[in-house]
Amino acid sequence: MKKNFLFQNRTPIQIAVILALCILPFTSIAKADGAPPPDPTVGGVGPYQPQKTNVQMMSETVLIVVPPSPSNVADPKQIKVSASFTMRNQGSTEEQMQVIFPLTRLGYDGFLGQALYQVDISSFAAKADGKSLPISEITTPPEIIATDIEHGFPSEVQWAAFPVTFPVQQEVVFEVEYEMLNPYGEYGEGFTGIAYILETGAGWYGNILSADIILRLPYPVTEEAIRFANPGYVVSGNEIRWNLKNIEPTRQDNLEVRVIHTDLWKSILDWRSRTNQNPNDIDAWVNLGDKYVGLGIHMRDGIISGIDQHFADLAVAARQEVVKLRPESGDAHYKLAEILWFSNPSVKNQLRMGGESTAPEPSLDDPAIQQIFREFQLALSLGATDSLPYLDRVFPQLVITANSITTVTVTSPIITLAPVATNTMIPTVQPTLTPTASPLPTPLPIQPPSSTNNTLLIVVIGLIIIGGVFVYRWRSKLRE
Repeated sequence: MKKNFLFQNRTPIQIAVILALCILPFTSIAKADGAPPPDPTVGGVGPYQPQKTNVQMMSETVLIVVPPSPSNVADPKQIKVSASFTMRNQGSTEEQMQVIFPLTRLGYDGFLGQALYQVDISSFAAKADGKSLPISEITTPPEIIATDIEHGFPSEVQWAAFPVTFPVQQEVVFEVEYEMLNPYGEYGEGFTGIAYILETGAGWYGNILSADIILRLPYPVTEEAIRFANPGYVVSGNEIRWNLKNIEPTRQDNLEVRVIHTDLWKSILDWRSRTNQNPNDIDAWVNLGDKYVGLGIHMRDGIISGIDQHFADLAVAARQEVVKLRPESGDAHYKLAEILWFSNPSVKNQLRMGGESTAPEPSLDDPAIQQIFREFQLALSLGATDSLPYLDRVFPQLVITANSITTVTVTSPIITLAPVATNTMIPTVQPTLTPTASPLPTPLPIQPPSSTNNTLLIVVIGLIIIGGVFVYRWRSKLRE
């Protein structure tokens, strides 16, 4: 889909509305981790805005722990978070307030790829200077009235609230602990998603002088296991660390990390170990290739929503090993054709989700495309029955069998003008479909239908209409 698609067939008013919706999400005011209470002059009328305060966040330390898979599969796999905040009242009077902490995203606008963020309120606990604090829950309107229906997120924003007193020029330490849900795991995405909202920290006085964020995983961290992470991190053992200094956080600073799910990564490492120990282990290569495909190609409603080229390349290599070890298997050749098909740049371009692409249009003359068709034909000849996914979308006039690759060419239509009682000329179009087959494995190029005669007919009809209007106006003038 090209970027200018939204502006085709739109009136100026519709275009203005689209632009307003696109700009609106970027106009919100930055807010805080633990944050001051809402401004009382705003109340429930609008989205959360912090009240004025002289309390500054001197430092914060956040530890996020992704636990290993529990022995009891019925237990929820939740992410545990503990955070400590050192605060100092830089004003001249004591401040008492309900500090609030976000339990959900601040709003969902349908445009931005905001992380799925939801805290289990029943697990939330807070302390100030080591003493437990009572917890209440408040709700504020979202920035934009919308509901993330796909993931079941409400439009309102939920906050945990707890009372804290800040004496003048004294440091107060408050701590929070909670469990955060991993909604990504529910949708079979193959990774664990971790989010932490920093932007609400901007509601405190001045800048945050330092922030240390530690993400601890149940396995040694490698770059390969990190699908996405905020820049500036350092990897150490099982941990990913960020150290931030003197910041006024905005939405772009909110932490969003995606790492391969614990169970999936362990499974990949196990299959890798088997192939290293026994390179002729066909089952290990098959399973490893399937795992790689799941991580490399992301499809949604028949559209490629994302490609991880690293894992796509690993999937190709694994499936090539299966073909080498089992050349008589139609399923092996089909699976190799499938991953070559989805990871081909021109096919990705044709099936992609939004955005511009510099990839060329798919061509039957492309040697890489011909290799895919060779593997697919071998698969069919060896008993495979599955079709190459979305072949009719990329090459709508192509038919592939075990013995041939056929293109259907629509020739110029034959038009017969038949007179009727009203002297109205009705065109009768009789398109002729001529199938032409090319021998295996060279496909024939597609010939687009000719539109010359159609264009000529339209021009003639247009001239007749213009002439009729001219004669009508001329006769009207004569009558006058």
